[in-house]
Amino acid sequence: MQLDNQVVIITGSGRGIGRSLALEMARAGAKVVINDLDEEVAVSVVDEIKNEGGEAVAVIGSVADKKTAEQLVEKAVSEFGTVNVLINNAAVTRPAMIDKMTDDQWDLVVDVGMKGVFNCIQAVAPIYKARGKENPEALSNGKIINITSVAGLTGSIGQINYSAAKAGVVGMTMSAAREWGRYRVQSNAVAFGIVETRMTETIRTEKFEDVYKNKIVLNRFAKTEDVVPGIMFLSSSGADYITGHVLNISGGYHIGV
Repeated sequence: MQLDNQVVIITGSGRGIGRSLALEMARAGAKVVINDLDEEVAVSVVDEIKNEGGEAVAVIGSVADKKTAEQLVEKAVSEFGTVNVLINNAAVTRPAMIDKMTDDQWDLVVDVGMKGVFNCIQAVAPIYKARGKENPEALSNGKIINITSVAGLTGSIGQINYSAAKAGVVGMTMSAAREWGRYRVQSNAVAFGIVETRMTETIRTEKFEDVYKNKIVLNRFAKTEDVVPGIMFLSSSGADYITGHVLNISGGYHIGV
């Protein structure tokens, strides 16, 4: 899964899965655009990549803001010449039961997790479409990998906002695959279960750990190194004939046990 000279945008890549993915993609030869709300962690990832001999830059801001999405693409082009892979990873959670959820909790999660994905897809449209028109016989003129969740496929108690956003991501993935297949652009999604990151700390406590592990066929939570290879595969030339697909990397959590 070499990614030599591929220019990759990864949203929400200052911590957790995004950070691990950025480091591994850089090690595989990619030039990476890091994005996070927290400037300190984003710059730290850039520095780590550069210290290993890779190339990376950072754009600070929320993808819920269309201007940030546009800046990500502009930065990729100004620094590295183009965009080859867009990975929509940024998301937040604000749990609450349906009858107690506030408008602010709903809006934040949906704006970042669903609207943010749309903003970034729209921002790469001119590059991907132009390349598709110039190279209609190419095997791939761009890739989109959207990070969704088993919650978007099966629902999740106390997270109707997050589940709705992640279900919307699946719909956008399929729509982009249909619209841009003629340009030889591949659009796929990856659905996670429970990965050991800051976002899942509250459900990996002693109170809930056994409850959730018993729903996972492989009976353990994922580590970031478990989920990164699947995303890298979908970003590589090995996935040039895969589009409109949701790859479940959940240890069997999506089966429902």
